[in-house]
Amino acid sequence: MATCLAVAAALCAAGPVPAATVEIRLVQTPSGQTSFDPVGVHIAPGDTVRWVQVSGFHSITAYHPNNDNHELRIPTSAKPWDSGVLLSTYPAPGATFEHVFTVQGVYDYFCRPHEMAGMVGRIVVGEPGDGPGTKPFGYAPNEHWTPVPEIARKAFPSVDQILKKGSVSGH
Repeated sequence: MATCLAVAAALCAAGPVPAATVEIRLVQTPSGQTSFDPVGVHIAPGDTVRWVQVSGFHSITAYHPNNDNHELRIPTSAKPWDSGVLLSTYPAPGATFEHVFTVQGVYDYFCRPHEMAGMVGRIVVGEPGDGPGTKPFGYAPNEHWTPVPEIARKAFPSVDQILKKGSVSGH
């Protein structure tokens, strides 16, 4: 009993476990292929994702009606984001963009300049739930929403693949 209390006291004294930061690279090869790497990650609520601009010019933009009326592909209570276009040399070499994910669910995002080339990514925060990112593309036809292009739809790793592997490479 005394050992259990000592262990519990030590755990409490250590405080909460700090949230993790996961890094995703934005790359463009000399032949022009673009990707987020990894293209899919599983993180815990409260974790931060830091996207690092390695080469080319890219954005990190949530699929959300607030972003050019795109189809909603993040949890309904989550705040959408858009980094704007980052260049590998501006605002500085290795420019970064960060977002803290607090709402559980599936988040789909894209690169504005390269969406039509299939440059998309998916983040599963905690449990996937049954939000918009788990539903088939075009699940809620809305005449004002821009649908996810077919080439982008095919580039997403499955939620099951992300949950199984934890991280899915973009190459």
